Parts: sequence; C-alpha cells; structure tokens
Amino acid sequence: MVKKFKLATVVLLLKLFHALRRPAYKRILNRRFYLCPNVFDPLRTLTGKLLIKNTALIEGDIVLDLGTGSGVIAVFLAEKAGKVIATDISPAAVQCAKINADLNDRKEKIEVRQGNLFEPVKGEKFDLIVFNPPYLPGKARNLLEQAWFDENQELICKFFKQAGEFINPGGRIEIAYSNFGNIFQLEEIIGHFGFKFEITAEMRTPFEKIYLYQIIA
Repeated sequence: MVKKFKLATVVLLLKLFHALRRPAYKRILNRRFYLCPNVFDPLRTLTGKLLIKNTALIEGDIVLDLGTGSGVIAVFLAEKAGKVIATDISPAAVQCAKINADLNDRKEKIEVRQGNLFEPVKGEKFDLIVFNPPYLPGKARNLLEQAWFDENQELICKFFKQAGEFINPGGRIEIAYSNFGNIFQLEEIIGHFGFKFEITAEMRTPFEKIYLYQIIA
C-alpha cells in the first residue's frame, strides 16, 4: 500500500512538473544544458546521475547511449569515450541532445540519431551500452510518457532480446533501475536472455531505491 501511494505521488509530480515546464538552461554536475519542455527532465530523477557518476567507462570505449533524452549522459560519457552514438525515438529529444552536444563542445564525439531501440545502429557493435530505461508501470499515452512508463516491462524485454547482437567481446551493458519497477522481473529477464549481472552502485531516497546494473554476456 505504501509503495502504491509513493508511486502514484511520483507519477502525479512528474506529470505536473512537465506540464509546467518551459525551455531553460540548467546546470547539471557543473555543466550547462538546455532542457526542452517536451523531453524528459533529467533533473526529476536520480537515475541519470547514478549512471554518470558510476558507469565503468574505459578510455576510448565506443559507446551507445540508448534513449538519450536531453543528451546529458552522452555529454559526460564523451569526456573519456572514443565515440558516443546517442539515440532516441523522440524527434524533440534528438534535437535537444544535438543542442547539448554542441553547447558542451562534444559535437565531434557525439553522433545523435533518431529511432526505436537498436534500429538506428543496425550492424554496429559497441564496447559499452548505457540505457536509462522507463520503469514505471503503466501505459504511455505519448512520446514523452514513453520515457516514464514500460507496461508489463515490454520495452526492457525487447532490449535484452536484441542487445547481445550489438556488444563487442568483453563489452558491457549498464542500466539504472528503480524499485518502482519490478526488480525481480528485470533480473529474470536479464538471466533469460543469457546475461549475468552485478549491482555496482545504488542511491536511496525517502521515496525509492535506484540500482546500477552492470551486465555482461
């Protein structure tokens, strides 16, 4: 009952924050970003910061930032990565990520592409795939809400069904996930598709627990 109440509160606040948003420049971990009102707001959750601070990035890695949103994670990954391909299904997110790559002088290292899941990178392989997936239970009504809701964990299941084709030998996947999602089912899905995982970092708030999963084939 308590978890359901917290979840309902989070969903209500997310919708309220996004309804009231206006285009704005904000600082995130000492970098300046342009945040668009119709793109997921990285300031409203901790999953992005967990990934930025704890991702096991090796110098020169070729990285896929899948579902990049505003491109915040891609910008930080580009500090050490050899190349970052940042993708998103939303045209607004793609445009926003391009602006932020340019704003942070990372245009040469970040390539932004539009498309669903792995469609924009067919035939390519990566050393590291970073995914900050939707985890709230519920049905998305538009592209923005697809960044929040994953009904019956259909998206995360599709992700792991395809992910192995896009990883170089010795490559890794890193995913931030909340206990508002079904953690037990997530771990079952990871194992079902032949991956092993380790929880390498976590954050706790009065409302939720967020975990960083490092996954290998």
